Amino acid sequence: MSLWQKYAKPIFSPQVDEQEIDAWLNRIKSKLPAPVFWLLGKTQSGKTALIRALTGDDRAKIGNGMQSCTRTAMIYDFPSSNECLLKFLDTRGLGEIDYDPEADLQLFQEQAQVLIVVMKAMDPAQHAVVAALKKIMKNRPDLPVIVVQTALHEGYPDLSYEHILPYPFQNEDSARAAPEALQRALAAQRQLFAGINASFVPVDFTLPEDQYQPEHYGLEALLQSLEAATPQGLAGLLLNMSDFRADLYNFYDRTALPHIAAYSVLSGVAGAVPVPFVDIPIVTLVQMKMLYTLAEIFHYPINKQQAKEIFGALGLTFLTNWGRRELVKLIPVYGAPTSALLTAASTYALGKTLMAYFHSQREGLILSKRHFQNIYAEQYLSGKVLLKDYVFNAKPKLSS
Repeated sequence: MSLWQKYAKPIFSPQVDEQEIDAWLNRIKSKLPAPVFWLLGKTQSGKTALIRALTGDDRAKIGNGMQSCTRTAMIYDFPSSNECLLKFLDTRGLGEIDYDPEADLQLFQEQAQVLIVVMKAMDPAQHAVVAALKKIMKNRPDLPVIVVQTALHEGYPDLSYEHILPYPFQNEDSARAAPEALQRALAAQRQLFAGINASFVPVDFTLPEDQYQPEHYGLEALLQSLEAATPQGLAGLLLNMSDFRADLYNFYDRTALPHIAAYSVLSGVAGAVPVPFVDIPIVTLVQMKMLYTLAEIFHYPINKQQAKEIFGALGLTFLTNWGRRELVKLIPVYGAPTSALLTAASTYALGKTLMAYFHSQREGLILSKRHFQNIYAEQYLSGKVLLKDYVFNAKPKLSS
């Protein structure tokens, strides 16, 4: 078989071999371990609500997705275990057991990017949490710490009291507008962290039935703290999740978009292979896996023939932007990272275009190829902006 036949077959006759694609994905993920947000806090302190606010996943999905990883901790992969962008490590039972973080440190000390201490604002009994934090900081004194003070409404004078807008807790003067009892409770918790370099973010992440607006009160302040605490690439991806959330107008998009982001990163890492053409089968398989994942989310039956029909309707192929991203690898030093970004952006654009296609099918709309090609072109540019820092900071080298 010639070199061209070897690489042309998966492009012109795309099929999803589950074992093959899973092997490639596992290989890529082993080179790009997902960063960990380590959540430290008592039961019912608001850790699940925090994950929900950051990811858009509902509580049921988070609960079902939690997996035990040590005796005292559970892990939540976002958006899923197969396509993981980041992990949330949730320590359990603080205040109920004598927590020893050694097992968690051994597993996650290299991947942990930030320690998020979660405590109810009106709960003064936080000594077990602070003691656990100090144990962790002995091993990782450089680990950024963010203290998220939750359930602010429990410090409101009555049920008719509403959130103060604009958000007042970014400086001491405006924070004085908060109820006096809440101010005292927040200040008392800060005193527990004397001598520890930590930032504090009061929030109130509620459900619609709680009737507080906005539901994710303080989320932007939390995102800003995460931006300051995390590496540039991860911070950019987190902040851009707010752009993703702006598009989350129904269940399908809310579920699909994180998967598109994950597949985009995976294909970008595959596209970083510095030798031209070697990555084509890998990227093709990753994009095909994304197509099947999105089809499942949108409850759209799909097989090999239907996959061909979809790309025919879109006026796109797996060769879209292929020549440019392969030839750019010939540029010394900057070629491979640039190719990685172009590959990630093309996968992102393809995913967003497929979303538009599945929406049009659900609504019975007949749209032209030009319409989908315009969507692809627009989302390709957006993908380069959204994923630039994350992909450029991912530097694993996959052998050919």
